[in-house]
Formats: sequence, structure tokens, C-alpha cells
Amino acid sequence: VNVSRPFRAPGPRSRDPIHPAGLDIQLRRPHYRRRKSEMPSSLKAALEDLLRARRLVKDGPPLRGEDRRFDLLPTGIDSVDGLLGGGFPRGQLSEVHGPLSCGRTGLAISLLARATGAGALVAWVDPGDRFDPASAAESGLDLSRLFWLRGEPTARSLPRTLSALGTLLGSGLFELLVLDLAGLPVTEVRRLPAASWLRLQRTLEGSPAALVLLADHHLASSPGGISLALTPARPVWSGTPGPGRLLRGLAAEARGRVSLRTASFQLQASA
Repeated sequence: VNVSRPFRAPGPRSRDPIHPAGLDIQLRRPHYRRRKSEMPSSLKAALEDLLRARRLVKDGPPLRGEDRRFDLLPTGIDSVDGLLGGGFPRGQLSEVHGPLSCGRTGLAISLLARATGAGALVAWVDPGDRFDPASAAESGLDLSRLFWLRGEPTARSLPRTLSALGTLLGSGLFELLVLDLAGLPVTEVRRLPAASWLRLQRTLEGSPAALVLLADHHLASSPGGISLALTPARPVWSGTPGPGRLLRGLAAEARGRVSLRTASFQLQASA
């Protein structure tokens, strides 16, 4: 394991414990002493109960002879999929990293939208509480097939977030999981032990699930995973220059960790 906000239209954010279009759990700090790497037993039990309930809506088993472990997960962005050889690999830890407004969140939402459109259950693990379900739905993401795990944007919540993520991976319910660490203090993110990523990769191996990290800088990816660096290019405006023009989208470039090739793409602004 290698260890080392695109444009988003504002929309209403639900603060209810359970989002009406999906599942939403908030991680809160326990009131008693516990090792930082542990998740409170009551919270873990609640999470496991919700996962058992969610299992009732999971699609049936694959057809005989069908093995999804070798199917790539496309982003739906032709230039990026071409750069990746078809999409993100299953059974691997991958990452998408870059500075603010580079398109990392938009690319991840496009990836999730393709997966839910094919009937998969997906998860967004959100310790910084940055996810905007209204914008995601406008981009084609089926919120009824999304498990949204929210947290508090504090350093103390990160170890518990990884513990909860391990529970989600172990459930076998999700074909695609996104861990959004973008916007969190880099020093706190890099304090996470390298063994955390090794444990997550061991859980992923041989499974049809893919885990994608979102971060400001290169963080971690498995040998068979993707490390995609994004660079913001320019905003794309409609009409002639002047105060009346509107933002149409954001242009960006993607580059793999070892490849010299790049891919240009544009994320469309939603109203």
C-alpha cells in the first residue's frame, strides 16, 4: 500500500438522523473513555442492525457463472474511463486526489450514479459532512440505493470512521464505497496509521466491492488500485463575457500515478 470541492450548486441539506431518500447515520463522540480506534459498541450495533435491515433490498445473487469481481466500475466520463482502461477495479483500494475545485467530488458522484443506475448499492462515508444529496440527485445518483454515513469533522472521529467503514465493507452489501477525506486537516489525516489502509485492503481482496478515497493529496492506494490526480483547468461560462453570463461547468484534467497520459473532462453545473 502506498501511503504518503468541485463546483457544486448549493442545495438543501437534510439534518434529520435518517435522510428520507436513503440511510444516514451520524457518528458522535462517546461520553466514556475508549481507545481512539474503536467504535462505541452501541453505535456499532445500531449500524449492524441497519445493515441487516438494508439487506432486504439488496439485489439477488449473481447468475450462475457470473463473476463481478473482474468487472470494472466506469465513471461514465468517457475520457476518464479511457485513461483508467475502463473504470475503477473491484477488490482494490483506489484514490482520487487534488486541490479544491478539481472535480474530485463530481467524478465520485458520477461513478456512484453509474453504479446505482446498474442496480448496485453504494455507500458514502462522510466524516467532514460535506455531501450534498440534492446536488447528487440532480447528477443522477439514486439516493434510495445510497447509504450515507455522516460524521463530525474532528480529528477524533477519523479512527471511528475507519472502524465504521470496515463494518460496511464486511457486510458484503455494497459494490462501491467512497471515503471522503477531502477538506479535512492534512496533518490529522496523515496521522492515521498505515496499517489502517492495509486492513481495509485485506477486507477488499477477492470481493466485488471497490473502495475509493477522496483527498486533497496522495494518501493511499493498493498495488492493483488507481491513484488519480486531478488538476483544475478553468471554469466554463455561457454567453459573452460580462455580468450576465452563467457558469456552465468546470473543466479539469486527470492523470494516473504511473501513466504519462492525461484526460480532460468537464463537469456540468447544476441549477
